[in-house]
Amino acid sequence: MMGAALFAVMAAAVWRSGLYFSADLYPVWLGFGLFCAGAGGWGLYRFTRGQTAAWQRLNRVAEAPPLVGWVLCSPFLMMLLYAVHGAIGSVSVLGDGNQALRWELYGSFVVLAWVQGSDKRGRLVLAAVWHMTGGLLAMTALLSVYGWFPLPYAIAYTADPEVSAIGARLAGMLQYPNTFGAVMALFLLERLFALGPLLQRQPAVPPGRVLLGSLPLLPYAAALLLSESRGAWLAAGAACAAGLLVERRRMAAPLVLAAAPLAGAALLYRQLAAAKLAAEPWPGLLALAGLWAGSMLAGRWLLRLRGEAAGAWRRRLGTAAGGALLAAGAAVVFGTVRERIVHKFGTMSARQAMVQDAWALVKEAPLLGQGGDTWRLSYRAVQSSPYVGSQMHSGYVDVLLNTGLVGLALLTSMLAAAGLLIFRRCRRLLPSYIAFLLHGAVDIDWSYGMVWLLFFLLAAQAAAEPSSVVKKTGGVPASPPERIRRRVPALLSLWIVIALGSSCLAYRGYMGHAEHMQALRSRDNQAAAARLASSLRWNPADYSAALDLAGLVPPPAAEVILRRSLAYAPHHPGLLWAMADNTGRRGDAEEAIYWTGAALRRDKYNAGERTRSLECLLQLARAEYTAGHETEARRIARYGFGLYHDYARTAEDTRLRVIRNDREFALTFEAREWGRQLAALSGVRARWTVE
Repeated sequence: MMGAALFAVMAAAVWRSGLYFSADLYPVWLGFGLFCAGAGGWGLYRFTRGQTAAWQRLNRVAEAPPLVGWVLCSPFLMMLLYAVHGAIGSVSVLGDGNQALRWELYGSFVVLAWVQGSDKRGRLVLAAVWHMTGGLLAMTALLSVYGWFPLPYAIAYTADPEVSAIGARLAGMLQYPNTFGAVMALFLLERLFALGPLLQRQPAVPPGRVLLGSLPLLPYAAALLLSESRGAWLAAGAACAAGLLVERRRMAAPLVLAAAPLAGAALLYRQLAAAKLAAEPWPGLLALAGLWAGSMLAGRWLLRLRGEAAGAWRRRLGTAAGGALLAAGAAVVFGTVRERIVHKFGTMSARQAMVQDAWALVKEAPLLGQGGDTWRLSYRAVQSSPYVGSQMHSGYVDVLLNTGLVGLALLTSMLAAAGLLIFRRCRRLLPSYIAFLLHGAVDIDWSYGMVWLLFFLLAAQAAAEPSSVVKKTGGVPASPPERIRRRVPALLSLWIVIALGSSCLAYRGYMGHAEHMQALRSRDNQAAAARLASSLRWNPADYSAALDLAGLVPPPAAEVILRRSLAYAPHHPGLLWAMADNTGRRGDAEEAIYWTGAALRRDKYNAGERTRSLECLLQLARAEYTAGHETEARRIARYGFGLYHDYARTAEDTRLRVIRNDREFALTFEAREWGRQLAALSGVRARWTVE
């Protein structure tokens, strides 16, 4: 049942876009959390009944080696850190809750994987889960190219040469080419370095076993290349080089065996690139099958050519042929994307700006951070240019923003423990581990729950490998030691409580999201408002539902909803702009000025909201003037004109100085008109110099 649960979680993670969206996380964790609680209760029952098999397995968990123990405990400590943030206040209670659920999922997953891998059959289950995940990701992506598996957003099209050299990139189930490429790199490196121990095994393994071991090389490599992710390519290359340094004595034969499939993947990339990933279904699929089978047979032939029984010249010939195929494949790929690799670095400038701007947020709370979704809700307050990037393109910086130095230290110690465990127990997994570390530093991989599950699956597979130091025992004791008898019930009871509590939280989130989606589908505003109100009862911290509901009810009721939502996300720019608009509709000039200023401090590059705020202030000033309050009208108009002047100056500065303007921030025609009228109403003599 544990094996089936691991399979189900990974399959659901693949199907649910890699668990990038928290709404996809709720049903997955709800089912898995209830299973964990049930498994904990069953284990506690068997342990208290004194069943030998139960306490032997639980003994392995309770007395796990220090490295394994730290990897098992760290996700729960991260969960606790986010729970503390949610209790004491942060930028988003919803973000804290979602992050706590994520780390609870990761922790429960790695614990079950560790328990599952405690025997030989369990190790096979872990390997099967790994290969099932990689196969699903690669084959669904490639079949979508050939039209056999319709998948929305599996291919990202663009006309920007900065983003793609061929105009199309493969994103697969993850719907994001960079992370998809990084994940394919993990699976490709695992298969490549698994061939070393396989080929050196004595007695020699059958040829069919070798072919089966090399079977996924071509689809993994082709998917990696078609993602056109330069970061994933670079991370895979660096990780492969590091792995070759560690495993150099037994990697010559695997490289020769893999040369033909890798060259075949390069040829397939060239063909599909020329067609912009729009291949003919039947001819393309037959060409894929022929190229796949031919490359595997060619790799097997090269391996036999340089076999142990071959002469020196045949060995050199086989090695040279393998090297030539690898070089030819690299040349084919480089020739296609040369311009983008050599000259196009525009996307790197935005990432560099993100990291630089993030330090302003780090300085505000360096020790504990500001909680979940810190960058998503705060980047518009500190961004130095109007780029679009609600996700921090560095996992390390994102953790630092959310949890501060404490969380970053906890995370890095967990990564180091997992790396040391992999280095000691299962070095064939080391390149995949390195690729995970490298690409996570420069992209949003760690925002995908599935990527973390793959990392913990790597760690669990390494922990499941037999240790080089085996303790000799004089037989199986008849009953557990006293320290285990005391420790296991407490651990299992805590496990059950956490699983049930987080399952309740996931259920509330799931129901709130379901009601929200029903409201969006409704054509009746009254029915939609009732659904949204129900959504907020299930999940009061959901600011998106609060914003939607505030737009459907009268201003006094909307004010109550928005203020309540601001208690859960006090710096949310959308809520602040909504409050400014609400106070304007209610005719409260003082409140409108206050909330407009607060919103501008959190979102200065929002041309649409700036324009609407000028219109709102102009209407308020006119209303005061009509009521005979000329002094108050002039005061409001002067404030509005000051906002216009700041808007015009910022827009001009952006036009002259900023290279990237992803948010299309500029002075609008409507803002010019409102500015002129505000100037006239306030009595300010203005020079209109901004074009």
